[in-house]
Amino acid sequence: MKKLLLIVCALFLLLCSTGNVYAKKLDIDLPKVTEHEKVKIYLFRGKGCTHCYDFLTYFNEHFNQFKKYIEIVSFETYKDNDNKVLKNKVNDYLEITDEKDRGSVPLIVIGNWYTLGFVESDGIDIIKEALKQYENADYVDGVAKLINDENIQNNPETLREACNQENIIDNSNSNNILIIILVFLVMGFSSVIILSKKK
Repeated sequence: MKKLLLIVCALFLLLCSTGNVYAKKLDIDLPKVTEHEKVKIYLFRGKGCTHCYDFLTYFNEHFNQFKKYIEIVSFETYKDNDNKVLKNKVNDYLEITDEKDRGSVPLIVIGNWYTLGFVESDGIDIIKEALKQYENADYVDGVAKLINDENIQNNPETLREACNQENIIDNSNSNNILIIILVFLVMGFSSVIILSKKK
């Protein structure tokens, strides 16, 4: 029985440690939460674009750490003509003139700052820029202002909706589900051990 209990404990620790892969926090200093509006990170993406997929996967994994400060707004531009028109207006607003760059996705916009393309190492820089804007009293949401000023039709998606479109599994509740399963497993094995000792 002691061996069974040791095996259960080892299994519990192993599962907890693998579950923490999703919970690993990025080493970024967070500002004090204030009344400042959440800073929007705009993602202009194309369905099936690998770098867009990488962006969504990265932020799906790390978003919970920063959800008090930022919001992800996605616009799919390959198939959605309204979003394509919006992206062209944003290109003009940001003075992106090179034709190759104008057609590129992902285009990531925060205030008046932008970057084209995405690799995992860009994630921290994007988050740091969003947090810097969160602390900036002069922050202006350039995309929202453009949409409002020019009454541009658009079809935004939340991070979760964009991830669903790309078949990316929502990791935000993975640890909670894993912990619940582990608690039930430990309780079940404990009950078996206790009942077997009583016989």
